[in-house]
Amino acid sequence: MKKIPIFFTFNNDYSVPAAVAFYSLLNKAKQDVYYEMYVLHSDITTMNQKLLQDIVLKFKNAKLSFIDTEGYFDDFWINGNFAGHNTRGQFTADTIARCFGVKFFPQYDKIIYSDVDVIFMDDISELFDINLDDKYIAGVKNPFMKWSQNELSHLSKENFNMLKDSYIAGGIWVLNLKKIRDDKLEDRMIEIIKDDTIIKRWNDQDVVNIACKNKVAYIPLNYISYPYLADLLRMPDFISHYSRDEMYDSIINPKILHFAAEKPWNGTSKKAEIWFEIFDYLNLPKTRIFTPAPKSAHEIKLKKYKKLFNLFSILLIVLSALLIVLLSIYFIK
Repeated sequence: MKKIPIFFTFNNDYSVPAAVAFYSLLNKAKQDVYYEMYVLHSDITTMNQKLLQDIVLKFKNAKLSFIDTEGYFDDFWINGNFAGHNTRGQFTADTIARCFGVKFFPQYDKIIYSDVDVIFMDDISELFDINLDDKYIAGVKNPFMKWSQNELSHLSKENFNMLKDSYIAGGIWVLNLKKIRDDKLEDRMIEIIKDDTIIKRWNDQDVVNIACKNKVAYIPLNYISYPYLADLLRMPDFISHYSRDEMYDSIINPKILHFAAEKPWNGTSKKAEIWFEIFDYLNLPKTRIFTPAPKSAHEIKLKKYKKLFNLFSILLIVLSALLIVLLSIYFIK
């Protein structure tokens, strides 16, 4: 049995998306693969931990452990010049926990990290076999750097020139913990976090990319297939470091669907129906991160008519009461 360690970092609000991600990961896993799953967190409730444990227990090829970070990142988060602070609740201190695999996993020399706003569409065990050599990390090259001037505009000129053709996106990483440990790279990450002259717009991604200094390996775009990429490819001015064939292959043959920016539970994402199929199958609850679905024109019209009907009914009751009073006065006379 091939054992693969994989960890996730998220807060309590993302427990339901994590449930969908965990189920899809294990449902697609090969029979000879065993996932040693970990969650780094600061606030996941006992109830939500049980929810996630119950899903993992449906399978015989995994175990799940929770590691409370006990506020270790709070000071870093408050003082780290993270431009994504409190952006729609999208980023929290838990997001930078993914930079510190060495601290929390001294028993491993290599580990996979994954976001939870994903659906695993295929087995990913082959990722663990990637040869990292002297690389710190393997990830997917950001496909939007050449097209969007805003993507890396927050970086200093030096960091921009270093990363403009090599910046790796979030979503899925393979971390060479042995080399990170040997080179004390996490100390360098702490320096970057504490340096308030360095703006970290993409938080953990910025920290990792700056620290690794291009010592990165690349995995195919299929591993973070963006549902909205097909729309961008229809735009005549869209350019990328990836070829057209590579980008379409990621759309047609995704290993992982990554709902970056556009979330299914907010009603703003393509392929949301795939996510909701698993959500419905697991009978998961809608939580506060879910945006109520917009009402249709028919529903709005029906609500308007119902309101008018209620007003008419009240008016009819008042008129009936008034008529009874008038009749009573007439007959008494």
